[in-house]
Amino acid sequence: MTDNSQSSLILGMKPKTFALATASAVVAATLGYAFYFDHKRRNDPTLRKQMKLERKKVKKAAKAAEEDAKQGKLKLIDQVLEAVAKEPMPATPEAKEKYFMEQVAAGEQLCNAGEAHYNDAVLPFYKALKVYPAPLELIMIYQKTVPEPVFQTVVQLMALEQNKRQTAFYEQFPSKDTHVRLAELPAGKTPEGKPIVRRGLVADEEVKDGQTIYTESPLVSGLHPSLEGEYCNYCLKKLPEEGKVECSNCDKVAFCSAECEKVANENYHRYLCVNNKVIKEGEVDTEDEEKSTPSNNSDKEKAFLEYTKEKNAKYSYMVAKFLSTMVAEEMERTRSGESAENTYNSWDHIDRFRYLDTSANEDTAREIEMLKEMLGSKVQGISEFLTDEIYLMLKGKLLFNAYAVNVGEDIDVPESSEHMRKTSSDKKPVGAALYKISTYIGQSEEKPNVKVVFGDNHDISVVALKDISKDTELVASYSLPVPV
Repeated sequence: MTDNSQSSLILGMKPKTFALATASAVVAATLGYAFYFDHKRRNDPTLRKQMKLERKKVKKAAKAAEEDAKQGKLKLIDQVLEAVAKEPMPATPEAKEKYFMEQVAAGEQLCNAGEAHYNDAVLPFYKALKVYPAPLELIMIYQKTVPEPVFQTVVQLMALEQNKRQTAFYEQFPSKDTHVRLAELPAGKTPEGKPIVRRGLVADEEVKDGQTIYTESPLVSGLHPSLEGEYCNYCLKKLPEEGKVECSNCDKVAFCSAECEKVANENYHRYLCVNNKVIKEGEVDTEDEEKSTPSNNSDKEKAFLEYTKEKNAKYSYMVAKFLSTMVAEEMERTRSGESAENTYNSWDHIDRFRYLDTSANEDTAREIEMLKEMLGSKVQGISEFLTDEIYLMLKGKLLFNAYAVNVGEDIDVPESSEHMRKTSSDKKPVGAALYKISTYIGQSEEKPNVKVVFGDNHDISVVALKDISKDTELVASYSLPVPV
């Protein structure tokens, strides 16, 4: 066939036929080359060696790129942490809100500038996280609104800082003068065979039989409701016949001393006082007014106290005291300008305690409702914070960890359904208390090596029953909320 006839044949083809023919030719040529290359690969040692070297180069380059990216991320994280550590955070709510808005705006602007600025956007977004009152809530917002690379780095920063804070907590607590420390102890295995560990209290030095190892005051304590007016509302000490100190704004509670009244007002009572005493104009100075924060309507506080008496319930009142104390701690920290990075508050302690799972019921629903009504106008954000889950967790921690405070004599108190760690004593419990250190004491009916004792108030002392060697767990005899 001549060239002209070939051209005529091609020109006479339909476009579809020509396309199919061309594609077939390309495929045939490709397959032919593939077969040829495969043959060379199998039989040409020089080519095989060259290909092996190329694969190694590609693998090495990929690994180097991955390592560079990892080192770059670590460098970025270090830079952000260093920058945040050097910059003083705002202290007042107004300053925090302004700072938060500025940092979020800066982060958004950098993200909108493109991927090249993503690393720069991490710092302002993380600064905003540092002052936001609910960090986990903000993280969830970031997940939906911030570019994935920025979000992942912020999460890594948060996790790293939390890990450092967790490690620092156990380095600082308990203090050396208590002669004890918290150690990781074996607690069985998972169904998959992996070891389970728990935090337990161990001797940090040799302890002698009869030695008082440490004494501590509680995180929070609470009287049996029927004993209000007979024992100190703050320290649970028996009130003297004469000289007891009544609350200046209500007739529902009394204290064993002016010091106890002062501490109670500063920590919690100003939020829980029913304020049913008539305060004449001009009789209360400015300082007292700030402490008492009298209210014109005491119905909510009254209803709450009446409920605790009716139910013979300590723990709902103790939860109220604990939440109020948390607020007082935060206010004091803000006033003093102390950084939250270097301090641990009551929540940091209670959050680490084990707890008994409890179910919601009509009583707990009513308790949550009353707490929100009573504290809502006094404690900003309490209604959002005090969820069913948080309240049940706090009650569960009290049920599992609170000790019966045995300082009562000649008292007749109705038996409560609320569990306490009861210990052997010739005195009767007047209430319950929750402790930072003693919560971690192990339980043993057969071989206790320490006992817990009370003086005349809620302070607890731990005394050795025998010689105890260093690193030995401290265990006492007390009742458990569930069968062993």
